[in-house]
Amino acid sequence: MAKPDYYDVEDCSTHEKGAPKFCKKSEPGEGTERSCAYDGARVVLMPVTDAIHLVHGPIACAGNSWDNRGARSSGSQLYRRGFTTEMLENDVIFGGEKKLYKAIIDLAERYPEAKGMFVYATCVTAMTGDDIESVCKAAQEKVSIPLVPVNTPGFIGDKNIGNRLAGEILFKQVIGTAEPPTLGEYPINLIGEYNIAGDLWGMLPLFDRLGIQILSCFSGDAKFEELRYAHRAKLNIIICSKSLTNLAKKMQKTYGMPYLEESFYGMTDIAKALRNIAIALDDAVNGLEKRIMQDRVEQLLEEEEAKCRERLAPYRARLEGKRAVLFTGGVKTWSMVNALRELGVEILAAGTQNSTLEDFYRMKALMHKDARIIEDTSTAGLLGVMKEKMPDLIVAGGKTKFLALKTKTPFLDINHGRSHPYAGYEGMVTFAKQLDLTVNNPIWTLLNSPEPWETDATPLVNAARSHAATYLAEDLAASRVAVPKKAATVNPQKNSPALGATLAYLGIDQMLGLLHGAQGCSTFIRLQLSRHFKESIALNATAMSEDSAIFGGWENLKKGIGRVIEKFGPKVVGVMTSGLTETMGDDVRSAIHQFRVEHPEHDQVPIIWASTPDYCGSLQEGYANTVEAILATLPEAGEPIPGQVNLVPGAQLTPADVEELKELIESFGLSVLCVPDIANALDGHIDADVSPLSTGGISVDKIRQAGRSIATLYVGDSLARAASQLEERLGIPAYGFTSLTGMAETDHFMSTLSAISGKAIPEKQQRWRSRLADALVDSHYQFGNKKVAIALEADHLKGMTRFLAGMGCQIQAALAATRTRGLDSLPCNNVFVGDLEDLETAAVGADLLVANSNGRQAAAKLKIGAHLRTGLPVFDRLGAHQKMWVGYRGTLNLVFEVANLFQANAKDAQKLAHN
Repeated sequence: MAKPDYYDVEDCSTHEKGAPKFCKKSEPGEGTERSCAYDGARVVLMPVTDAIHLVHGPIACAGNSWDNRGARSSGSQLYRRGFTTEMLENDVIFGGEKKLYKAIIDLAERYPEAKGMFVYATCVTAMTGDDIESVCKAAQEKVSIPLVPVNTPGFIGDKNIGNRLAGEILFKQVIGTAEPPTLGEYPINLIGEYNIAGDLWGMLPLFDRLGIQILSCFSGDAKFEELRYAHRAKLNIIICSKSLTNLAKKMQKTYGMPYLEESFYGMTDIAKALRNIAIALDDAVNGLEKRIMQDRVEQLLEEEEAKCRERLAPYRARLEGKRAVLFTGGVKTWSMVNALRELGVEILAAGTQNSTLEDFYRMKALMHKDARIIEDTSTAGLLGVMKEKMPDLIVAGGKTKFLALKTKTPFLDINHGRSHPYAGYEGMVTFAKQLDLTVNNPIWTLLNSPEPWETDATPLVNAARSHAATYLAEDLAASRVAVPKKAATVNPQKNSPALGATLAYLGIDQMLGLLHGAQGCSTFIRLQLSRHFKESIALNATAMSEDSAIFGGWENLKKGIGRVIEKFGPKVVGVMTSGLTETMGDDVRSAIHQFRVEHPEHDQVPIIWASTPDYCGSLQEGYANTVEAILATLPEAGEPIPGQVNLVPGAQLTPADVEELKELIESFGLSVLCVPDIANALDGHIDADVSPLSTGGISVDKIRQAGRSIATLYVGDSLARAASQLEERLGIPAYGFTSLTGMAETDHFMSTLSAISGKAIPEKQQRWRSRLADALVDSHYQFGNKKVAIALEADHLKGMTRFLAGMGCQIQAALAATRTRGLDSLPCNNVFVGDLEDLETAAVGADLLVANSNGRQAAAKLKIGAHLRTGLPVFDRLGAHQKMWVGYRGTLNLVFEVANLFQANAKDAQKLAHN
């Protein structure tokens, strides 16, 4: 039986050097995953602004990806809300169809402004057999808005398949179901235009001046109703050739609607696009003998091109002769080549991963004959091109951003993460301006000059006994903390457990993480961590396909392990599982054992495995499970080393926090092994040589040596089990601390270190304690009776709640991502597990909101000016990884930061206090 036509890909058999090979699937551990079918479908559909986009699956698919694209809306913001059924363990076991049905009914009632609802299947729900089509059909009898099932689980293919399937869904279920209220003389559709950073708005003035009506846009700034009457257009214009060409072909066959493939980046391509559109419209409306639209276009071009050249002149003068590497991702490579050439920029190399074969030939014709085509798009491959070509700038998508910056090369983001529109004449000027600001910024001269320490290098100076037993003895079943009862999670504050596992693994030097699951999962994790840490993330995937999801993922896992070892040469491989592979029941332990039997040549490379299904816990639980796996696998018994202690930091700590704790321990004359150690791995430095592996963390040899320490100090309740099991196995006493933010908490830590080392608290720390005391005195006026709402992972929530309450604040609400032990004792009457939609209710009237960057929607809706960004992710502020809030000095930093937030918003706070 032949595959449906939306699976067909043209020219996949080409063997020309550098040409795109669309038939090649992502390989396990290859490092070049293009994301998954689910992601491809959401790229096409989620910019529909007035629809509910409900993701049916565990937390990973929505929690790692909601509101992370730059598609803009001129009206409804409903599309930016993250809706998910958040499948949990019992849902996976007993099925989630009832939960999905309730979620659809609930959301349709609570969001009456919605004009439609897209319901997305994911890997786990597809594997468990949940029938979203049947659920939507049953629910349709209860709701008035159209329900559109999107059956594109990640394992069925890559992002491009998801794009095409989304087009097929639109064609079959949406297009042609309504008639336009008004129909102009020249109606057209834009296909594959997602209004990234407002690109569409740069094109609309041109069409308006020409009298061309944009009937429907698929799907930037789109309204659901507009898509329904797209069949009445005279012409389709394909903007992104790789995503929805199949939709244009279907509409041509069914409605007789011709289509063109055009670009609006750069003056050359703008002119070409408008001329071609004019010819097609004159043919369709006026007949070939009339040039009505063509004459309008020529007049417009004459006016606009002259003005644009004049505005571009000063930028071109500063850009002339600059050399660039171009790797565009989803934006037309050939079109960007043209735009750069118009500014005098020479292209040294260009990538074609997401271009069509036609794009490839266009690009080759435009580039210098010696320009290189990037074939290896893995981290290592791109680094190789950067080192070989040594460009003046790199123009690429966000995935490449931090690789470029690590090589101290100017970078301009032209993909979905950018903040500026580049389409149309105004967009071309903006493009030139941003290029100029990037490549000619004076920081590059400074960064590429000799470092001051090159001639005189000085290396960097590199933490209670009954806590674990007391904590683990608490009866969680008797907790007063409420758990969610609503059918759908909205705006999740959770991240997936596998993301927490990745964070833990990144603290091991020369490590490469391997996620056993569909390739989209690793893409979302890398994006989330990159947005927070501004770093390239060492993570690959076993790229589970539809076949492996059905017949088992053993071979994918073994191949993935083998490939990452052979290609990247890590000192350790960190394996974690996903909801897909856990639902399937893959025996990871046996697969790793079989790999060892089959590949004895790799015996020297440790393989650590942590179970992190999406439907059990959140980031914190995944991190803790992974730390437990690390400590259970690598530390070895032996003669204790005098003065050596282990520090096990929690997921809530920043690289700067960890570094401060290490230095505090060392100040007592102790040597410290930090497991894991993100202090020098995710701290935002630039190495002489950039590696595709995680670097700067603790080495495998040092972790083995941790079995000979005289004590283990852990920070964060969730790590109690890991430290206790290390004590049971190797007899190392464990000392636990819920938090090290606050004077009392730091006093406890200092006293413990003094007892372990036999030395007095250092004079320097006594001085910092005195300074903190002074800061508390100076700042307490700002804190008194301020109302605070907090939404964080449980360990982080405990520390921040106690700190702010200790400063005299009223904790109005404390929302944990998951229910854990220790929450009952918090000084707050309103402690519960919730999402960021719950925060919008719980934080009404608050003076301060404490949450990650995703809490900004709640802060804006409630007009809370003071938003303390902490947790993960923090992506709309720089330097989150350098925040240091532990110990006496760190607590002082936090005191001043919160006090200044209150002070800056004093007038608003006073108004709220009167309400």
